[in-house]
Amino acid sequence: MLLILNIAMLVFMLAPIVVVIWMSFTPGAVFALPFSEFSLRWYEASFAYPGFLNAFILSVQLGFVSALISAILSLLAAYALLRGRRVRGLELAEGLFLSPLIVPAVVFGIAMLQFMNLFGLYNTFFGLVMAHVVVITPFAIRTIQSSLSAVPIEVEWAAENLGATRASVLWRIVLPVCSRGILAAFLLAFLISFSEVTVTIFVTGPSYQTLPVRIYNYLTDQVDPTVAAISTMLIVLSIALVLVLDRLGGLVNIRK
Repeated sequence: MLLILNIAMLVFMLAPIVVVIWMSFTPGAVFALPFSEFSLRWYEASFAYPGFLNAFILSVQLGFVSALISAILSLLAAYALLRGRRVRGLELAEGLFLSPLIVPAVVFGIAMLQFMNLFGLYNTFFGLVMAHVVVITPFAIRTIQSSLSAVPIEVEWAAENLGATRASVLWRIVLPVCSRGILAAFLLAFLISFSEVTVTIFVTGPSYQTLPVRIYNYLTDQVDPTVAAISTMLIVLSIALVLVLDRLGGLVNIRK
């Protein structure tokens, strides 16, 4: 019985993805299943539409910059949280770092909108980066924390007793040992930033539409298999990055 339920759940989760991939090869102008021949017509249409290509480039740039900043901040925060347990207020700081995980995305988006308007950052690339860094940093912190916990603190004590400064210990010992975890945190943060849509809608306007926002706006005007073709390419990209992330041990760290 349990096996049947697991199979049913697996089919329920994968069926929409399979249908989207299948529909991306439809030769007609509307979604229709089944069809007699496969066509790459909508893949060509997705590349010919300039709005999608520009939005993809913006999403990649935004995801790379946000993930890079988030990985650096998360490394410093995770190291302080893990090695400074005796410092008062760290538990409160950890709760604040991880708070975006429990705040509803819509509520967080409205708050970010007010913040961006207050400081004149609405519909700017810098404002988008700030919003995405806040959203993705909790995931990066969790990943790097798990990686840092594998570093014995006795090794750091030994290095300090031999005259190394804390900065030198961090640079020469901690970073090399945790490099895979940091890279995994970067890839995970990039994936989340690339697919983030709820908060992005609140803090951006027509000038900076990421690919998910562009797809959402496209679907409000028209519905054709172009979106299915784009979704298929994003599924392939996501699977590739997830496999790399799993290879680096990032998924295991997140589960912990």
